Amino acid sequence: MLGDNRAVTDARAAALLAHAEDLQRRDDAVAAGIDAVAGLLGRADGVKKRAAAILEVLAALPDELARTDEAEAEARRRQEVARSELADAERRMEEASQSRRGGEEARAQAQRELTRAREELADAGARIVRVVARRRELVDSERVLRAEADGLAVTARDIAGEIRETPRVSESGREGPGETLPALVEWGARVHAALFVVRGGLETERERIVQEANTLGAAVLGEQLAGSSVALVRKRLEGHLQGT
Repeated sequence: MLGDNRAVTDARAAALLAHAEDLQRRDDAVAAGIDAVAGLLGRADGVKKRAAAILEVLAALPDELARTDEAEAEARRRQEVARSELADAERRMEEASQSRRGGEEARAQAQRELTRAREELADAGARIVRVVARRRELVDSERVLRAEADGLAVTARDIAGEIRETPRVSESGREGPGETLPALVEWGARVHAALFVVRGGLETERERIVQEANTLGAAVLGEQLAGSSVALVRKRLEGHLQGT
């Protein structure tokens, strides 16, 4: 009779431990699902954020380029004026140098005007160089950004493929992205909403598993375990039921 009671006790302990092990397997699986969804969510958000940033920069580029064109045209006009003023200053300097009536003051004034004219011409030339360099920089930037946008489209397709293999994702969340930047931004927003719902569902499921584990632990150990992880509950049950 005693042996039968011991067998029943051992069977009950084994069943309780098996239940705890099953809860931990379920908890681990749901936790892995949450991590996977969170990873996809972060990557999709990254694509959306970068696509929106590139779109904003590209939208502003035409105005930027127009401003540099205007600045270059103005700098070249100023350069022509400076050349004309330099020619006049050189002529006055030559006249002052050859004249005996003007004296040193006239020659000094002519030299000052010549120096100023040369500086203005140099400044105009430097301005042209800066504006042309800025325009080249904008053009290069546009090329780089458009290449990056193409890369984002490829990344989005890869992410979309993984999302289609993820359980519980809605049909709208499974739809693939377009090729354009606005389409990538729209896709990112749609995917964010879908994955957010999935993650919320998984987190709720995990909370239920943790609650079930805590209820099991409390029933066996005779104490409240609210807030304990499933792994901790299983460890305490094993120690209690196996006498360790």
